[in-house]
Amino acid sequence: MIAAGGVVWREQRGERQVLLVHRPRYDDWSLPKGKLVPDEHVLVAAHREIEEETGQRVTLGPSLGIQRYEVRKNGGSVPKMVHYWSAAIDGKAREFEPNDEVDKLDWLGIDKARSRLSYPRDVDILDLLDGRAEVTSSLVLIRHAEAVKRKEWDRKDTDRPLTGEGESTAERLVAVLAALGVDRVLSSDAERCAATVAPYAGAIGKKIHLHREISERGYEADPDAMRGLGDKAWRPGKVTAICSHRPVLPALARELSLPVGKYAPAAFVVAHRIADGRIVHERFGAP
Repeated sequence: MIAAGGVVWREQRGERQVLLVHRPRYDDWSLPKGKLVPDEHVLVAAHREIEEETGQRVTLGPSLGIQRYEVRKNGGSVPKMVHYWSAAIDGKAREFEPNDEVDKLDWLGIDKARSRLSYPRDVDILDLLDGRAEVTSSLVLIRHAEAVKRKEWDRKDTDRPLTGEGESTAERLVAVLAALGVDRVLSSDAERCAATVAPYAGAIGKKIHLHREISERGYEADPDAMRGLGDKAWRPGKVTAICSHRPVLPALARELSLPVGKYAPAAFVVAHRIADGRIVHERFGAP
């Protein structure tokens, strides 16, 4: 069983507060979380469950780890794995309406929250927040979704489009990028890259900034042309998505100070620069 949630937090009069939920079924205080629905990406699940349980809209930040424990089911026990992220509240807290799963919420300072939480494992997750909350900028580096094969395309390679499955993946990517609060979109100028991020850019009313230097032909013509892109991409206060190609991604990752690795179609890395200068990152498969 896989679930996802987060530590929802805000700054209130100079104090960091976190949001705990009370579940009447168990009479406990815990962190908001819930099970994935079929075919749901784990980031989308965390974002959805937090809003459903608390009524709050959040932006997911760095990972706060994974819990693993046993739960009762059908007279036996099954393993459960819960993914947690830092979840900064968007704007002001919204009004909460009690429901069957959660009947009360409470915003508490960190020390009071530690005492209120019913499970030591939740305290362990909460204790990781301090080192991950102060994000200065974020990046999402994406390989384009599945494209028509080169041998099946007899026109300019830069115009090679996504397949039907690739287009569906691009649509599913919308909810993932929304959960991360992406507000800036960069792409190779190749059609297959721009089309991967176009549904999301359209959803938020943003222009896609096209960069020839991170396309295959641009990189082959001048491998050094992308120098300096890292400074532009890590823009303070922004969450930037960048879409490029498999042959270009190793060099682009180095330029962005990210680890080099293999990317399947539509796979991506989420990275956050923390106030102390550290960069933390996670890799994900296609949505």
